[in-house]
Amino acid sequence: MGEDNHITRFPWEQEDSSTLLIKLAFTNIRREIETSLRPLGLTPQQSQSLHLLTMKPGVMNADLEKLLFIDKSSVTSLINGMVKRGWVIRRAHDSDARMKRIYLTEQGVEMSLKASNAVAQAKEKSDHLLTKEEAAHLHVLLRKIIKAYE
Repeated sequence: MGEDNHITRFPWEQEDSSTLLIKLAFTNIRREIETSLRPLGLTPQQSQSLHLLTMKPGVMNADLEKLLFIDKSSVTSLINGMVKRGWVIRRAHDSDARMKRIYLTEQGVEMSLKASNAVAQAKEKSDHLLTKEEAAHLHVLLRKIIKAYE
């Protein structure tokens, strides 16, 4: 590697392991996304939920648990907060009134669009760093690592 002007904050940042580099990349990208969502009054989980509800209207709490990798009480709290803000509504399930499906409201659709734009701008920093070939190669390598841990 060439000379690196990276300033380290922690001793382990001097390590050159793949897992550490993945973690540092994730942490920096997440921080950028959080910063871009803050002016909208959104957390990353709220943004992800809005995005998921845009793609899959009518999901249930159990679906969000799996898709967001969070526990039942966290999903309940997340959705309750989004209901209070007027972004989502709960409707009874067609076959079982005890189960509720979650849908975006008009305000939720608007917030989802704003969130998507903010996240896209935050991710844009890294989009221009790699050539198409480098990005394709990185995707293959990352999928290989992810598969090893599944």
